[in-house]
Amino acid sequence: MDLKYGKGRISFEAPPNTAGVVEPAAAAVEPVESLLKKSFTSPSGQAGLSSILRKNKPGDVVVIVSDITRGIANYDKILGFLVAEMVDAGIDEKNISFVIALGTHRKHTNEENARLYGRLCDDFDFLPHDCFRDLATVGKTSTGLEVSVNRRVQEADFVITTGRVGFHYLAGFSGGRKAILPGVASYDTIRNNHSKLMREGVFVARTRGNIIAQEMSEAAALVGVDYLLNVVETPERETARIFCGHLEPAFNEALDYFIGARQRPVSEPADCVIVSAGGYPGDRDFYHTHKAMNLAMLCLRPHGSIILAGECAEGFGNEKFLRLMRENGIDALLRYPEERIEVGGHRAFLTARILRQHQVYVLARLDHEVLRLMNFTPVQSIEQAIDAVRKEKGDDLRTLVVPNGTAVLPILNGANSDLSHTGGQS
Repeated sequence: MDLKYGKGRISFEAPPNTAGVVEPAAAAVEPVESLLKKSFTSPSGQAGLSSILRKNKPGDVVVIVSDITRGIANYDKILGFLVAEMVDAGIDEKNISFVIALGTHRKHTNEENARLYGRLCDDFDFLPHDCFRDLATVGKTSTGLEVSVNRRVQEADFVITTGRVGFHYLAGFSGGRKAILPGVASYDTIRNNHSKLMREGVFVARTRGNIIAQEMSEAAALVGVDYLLNVVETPERETARIFCGHLEPAFNEALDYFIGARQRPVSEPADCVIVSAGGYPGDRDFYHTHKAMNLAMLCLRPHGSIILAGECAEGFGNEKFLRLMRENGIDALLRYPEERIEVGGHRAFLTARILRQHQVYVLARLDHEVLRLMNFTPVQSIEQAIDAVRKEKGDDLRTLVVPNGTAVLPILNGANSDLSHTGGQS
């Protein structure tokens, strides 16, 4: 058996009781132009974009676009089609601008903008969001979160959000409302939202009862998003479907499709899960690689073992995350005060929750001593990790292999249904 590892592959001998491989079914794809036409002619929850623009005649349109960390395949074609729709509806090009939803991330280079958005950069302004400057407060959510966002977005006559739907370890799913929070929100709004990550109900693929997802949805409603365009991609990063229309129904429709495409039934939980981040760029550093554990845990027994494989050629990644993991034990992280949690290192607290429940073996090109300080168990091969788990749990070890832990939602006899999206709560 083999797994993607960096830009290559690693092979290993699977244990005798390997129960199977958990991965999404292959999906047929259509040309992106065909998908765009279908979506724009059948929007969800409201009239088509052209009709709305002709009726409202906005003098100022802002399109929120994802940054390089959430890049979208065929983004230049998709945005070009969107612009053509607006121009055909009578919107002057000089009244269309783009705001890059950087959240707390760094500003793009000109080359990165050109790579993401194509030739549109030559004709339109692509304004980077700054989470510390040029902000406006739009109100408070029902939970008391004060929402401040990019002033350019707040003042626009018409706001269009774009994004890609995927799994997200805090919000349940990316896409939809995340273009506003964290995309164009202030640092304080983002921090106060993300710091609730240890609350009950906050988990990947869960929106129901998830306060972080709830606040994001309410923040988008406070801003008043006028139109949404969201993309669902295959695990191979091909455009599978495009959804347009009113923010909530279009996003809910995208989620229903995404979950249906990515969920896979698992008849019985495993004692051990061997999981990869799907190769480069998913395993470019440890910060990204270790997120592959989140979904894989759903098919694991309580106190089961995880064998995580990722090359991590670019090192450990996020320095705040690394420092928190090195300098604090698991119990200290789990007791960390919410008001002290900062954006960037926040992932450490969810990782501590995983390590409290599961032994995690790591195969990566990383310093073994540092991994031990972070409470992981480094190994030289997957076989070495399997031997260690068999010594602990016995030779009749039930094992599952998850080739890309960021791409598939294991459903254990329907028992994980409470994790997934339910209509009306996005």
